Amino acid sequence: MQPPTPTPPTAQQPAMQPPVVSAAAPSPVGATMQALMRKPALTTVGLTLVVVFGAALVSAILLMTSLELLGQHNVPTSFGLFVVAIGFSLGGRLQATFSPETLGVGTYASVNAGLTVLPLGTLLAIAIGVFLLARKRAPVDESAAPLGAMALRAAVESAAVALVACLLTALGSYDPAGTGDVVVRASAGSSLLIIWVIVFAPLMLARAGTQLTSRVPARLRQVLRELGALAAVTGVVLGAVSLVVGVFAAFKNDASGATVLLPVLLGNLIVYALTLGTLGSITGSVSAVVLQELGLGDTPYLAGTVSARDIMGSWSILLYLAVVVVAIAGAARVGVRRQRLASADLGRTWQMPVAALVAGLLVLHLLAPVRVSGSLLGQQASASVGPAWWSSLTLAIFVLMVSALAEVLPTWLYANAISFLRLCAGARAVEYWVNGQAQPARQFVAPAQPYPYAAGVAQPAGPDPAVPPAGAVPPAPAPAAGDVPAGYVAQPYATSAPTAVYATPAPAPAYASSAPSMSAASAPVAMSANAAGVPALPAPQPMDPAARRRLKRVAGVVVACLVVIGAGAIAVHVLNSRRGPEQAVEAYLELIADGQAAAATAMVDPGVPNNQRLLLTDDVLGAATSRIQVVDVRVPSGADADLSGSDSVTVNATLSLDGKRLDVPITVKPGDKEYGLLNTWEVDTPLIREITLSSYSLNAVTVGGTEVSLETSEYDGASATQYVYFGIYDVGVGADVSDYLTADNTTLNVNDSSEGELRVEGTPTEALNTLVLDAVNAQASDCVTPPGNLDEVCPSPLQSTQLDSLEVSQEAAEVTVDGASFESGPVTFTTRDNPSDWNKDPDPEDWKYTLYGSIEWPDGGGEPTITVTGSSIYWY
Repeated sequence: MQPPTPTPPTAQQPAMQPPVVSAAAPSPVGATMQALMRKPALTTVGLTLVVVFGAALVSAILLMTSLELLGQHNVPTSFGLFVVAIGFSLGGRLQATFSPETLGVGTYASVNAGLTVLPLGTLLAIAIGVFLLARKRAPVDESAAPLGAMALRAAVESAAVALVACLLTALGSYDPAGTGDVVVRASAGSSLLIIWVIVFAPLMLARAGTQLTSRVPARLRQVLRELGALAAVTGVVLGAVSLVVGVFAAFKNDASGATVLLPVLLGNLIVYALTLGTLGSITGSVSAVVLQELGLGDTPYLAGTVSARDIMGSWSILLYLAVVVVAIAGAARVGVRRQRLASADLGRTWQMPVAALVAGLLVLHLLAPVRVSGSLLGQQASASVGPAWWSSLTLAIFVLMVSALAEVLPTWLYANAISFLRLCAGARAVEYWVNGQAQPARQFVAPAQPYPYAAGVAQPAGPDPAVPPAGAVPPAPAPAAGDVPAGYVAQPYATSAPTAVYATPAPAPAYASSAPSMSAASAPVAMSANAAGVPALPAPQPMDPAARRRLKRVAGVVVACLVVIGAGAIAVHVLNSRRGPEQAVEAYLELIADGQAAAATAMVDPGVPNNQRLLLTDDVLGAATSRIQVVDVRVPSGADADLSGSDSVTVNATLSLDGKRLDVPITVKPGDKEYGLLNTWEVDTPLIREITLSSYSLNAVTVGGTEVSLETSEYDGASATQYVYFGIYDVGVGADVSDYLTADNTTLNVNDSSEGELRVEGTPTEALNTLVLDAVNAQASDCVTPPGNLDEVCPSPLQSTQLDSLEVSQEAAEVTVDGASFESGPVTFTTRDNPSDWNKDPDPEDWKYTLYGSIEWPDGGGEPTITVTGSSIYWY
């Protein structure tokens, strides 16, 4: 590299004047700390605070909005909850304290729990904002200094910002009930650590990016550059896919409020999408103490893994296609950032996968997992969800494939699809690559300005040529050796955009006529390389026009076939998505909800005898006072929606019956495919319950207006077993006794928790009570009318021929009917014995008796026969 050419002083750049030295210059650290106390540096710190808390404020608003939209109840707006949301956005950790009464664990010790979910989207936004701010403020906030002093200043600034964040998040807490039973706080320590790292790293990168990269070995610098290129492509492609899929999934699952959280957790979604798309898995684990408290047995440890297909079903193919796009675009971008060689060099392919493995271990297993930990009954409890341990290995294998593809793909794309190559890698980078030169490292900040002088220390008498004048745009520092084109000369500060001076252009190389034309900005690069004597590689030759046309025709046919096949596959998939097990269950449940019992029975055969289907009719179901309402029908998470090779699947149906929520599992089996492509499903669980109707006093019961005859049993009255669809039905007595009896149980509630038996007894109507009462009083009159008083059913004091008089002094006022028998209220009889020699004038005597008897119901209906069969003393 040639030394910079000095530029003569101009009107904007006066000549140097001898400095006036009045004292010894301070150390770089001292000067940097003094500069930190001045207004420009303090302004930078204040603006950094604004960036950090602005992003956290937006994140907190999104969190609370999502909770409001997703929650069953309104989320109260309070300062404590808002501060907790801000603290979670900054530190990604929540701590909760539960009272023993809340959990019902029967201990006097409080129970603590912690939730860790790093909001990578918010943290990434903070890092980018701090980087851009520091880069913009670098020329005015006196941050230029030797690397050690610059790092110390960045550490102090980061600590100040992190300390403010820590103090703020430590202030707030959220008590939902206001009783102290459950108190949620953000972790101040987590906020302190994470914000310090998130602020310090961008500050150093923005202010000392060139110095830092210059100290990194050239090979490692190249690997990091390639890994950054692949990360950029991954973020763009999978970020867009994650947003689209996240929005679609949220609306499909009736959780539209979750879409508000997507910006906050976008980084997490990209990491999980990359994990699943590279054939990794998501694993979850729960410790033993949690399982025991949940009543799940003595399993010491529970863990399970799911793949993209388990989560997304057939739609996982879209994720895999997105990862293929990442591989192609990433290989193009990475390959262009390597120096073009005459042939592929596989020796350059292993470094990036190794770096990816290290980065994967850090990101996948440290930053991405969701963890819950705490103490329960004196034992440590934990649960976590995150990438499986082998996911970093599958990611490294994927990066290895991309790295190997990067050796050959750019050449092929240059010859056949140069526009796509420039889209993936950038036009400037492609031109460097065409000329066989490595892509220069990107410069992060203006050339370092001298660290500030203290008051009274030697000051330059005039403008320093090393310090840019106001409004000047600094040129990018010269790249490290080996990364710059031959003939490149760095310009000093100028008042316009930086430029580069190149050696006198050499004649264009021979291959220029066949290669695609270069831009004017890149043409000098190729010329200077040849002028400097660098061996020029021939540009990748485009295909022969005839061969290109043949390739286009073949590719067109292949693409057309793929489009037809793909469109057919998509059409079949769309149709099958509407013919899934949940759709079959929902159609069946809707028939029942609409009262179409016959159609429901035809769709799903109950498999019961015909004589037990009396209540499985449209009349009965249509007469139900309340039928089911379908709330939700879905296949459990993790189940294979296509059921390839599966015998059955259980669909969870959420129903509502008279305002009560019912969760009913329904088994569905795959049927024969229509036309060999379209799925069919057979519901295997009829939504019916077996009900036994029984009675001691009735020989028939009506349900929903349909009469069911009861068969008499020797020991347990009469009963009958029938099957009924879910619903609430009116219950009554048989038509032949309906004028005189009503059912004591008038409602039959058939649901998933029905007991399976309903005992119904007859309750007398006023008409029957009147008939019985009249029969009782008529018999009482017969008992005081000789010779009727001698009847066995009459009270014994009346059964005498030695009575001077007998009468009913008080008739029965009430009767009690119990099924086919009855008993009257008290009847008062008054008798007087015949006069005798020893009692010339006997006194009247009162007797209180009750009469009882039986009720016989004639066949075919009609008025019952009331028969008094006896009497007994009334005890009161």
